[in-house]
Amino acid sequence: MNMASTGITVQADYFSCLATVLYIRKENCLYRACPSADCSKKVVDQQNGRYRCEKCNREFPNFKNRLLLSANLADFGDNQWVTCFQETAEVLLGHSAETLGQLRDTDETAFDEVFQKANFTTHLFKNRVKLETYNDESRLKVVVMEVEPVDHREYSRRLLGNIRKLAS
Repeated sequence: MNMASTGITVQADYFSCLATVLYIRKENCLYRACPSADCSKKVVDQQNGRYRCEKCNREFPNFKNRLLLSANLADFGDNQWVTCFQETAEVLLGHSAETLGQLRDTDETAFDEVFQKANFTTHLFKNRVKLETYNDESRLKVVVMEVEPVDHREYSRRLLGNIRKLAS
């Protein structure tokens, strides 16, 4: 996952890799979001039992939990910090955001265990890498677009095919 080899352009670049999760930051991984189906913006607690969504310009009596993970992934040659949004984060952790929200509020040990179990698991990741500028500082941002379990039989076939191509 050496990012130096990706083309540094304004356009997004995509790549797939087989990588192992080294660490997932659990601090600030959940946020309270607008319960509207078409909105995922963070809501503001109005301190009266209601939550305000600035995007929808509405108040709600409830919210939905959303995941935003920062994870360190490693392949055979390097490691890279990546961002996982709701869908990919749920696959990586094996739990829904709602379940994790309940665990965080009721059982801190079980919540921590979910993250520990995800460490050192290997998956096939499809990623988007893009050059972003913030405060006049440019850096590469990698977002996980898809996470799949490793089909070791298929992966071995592909590796053997690559070896045969190199040998001939």
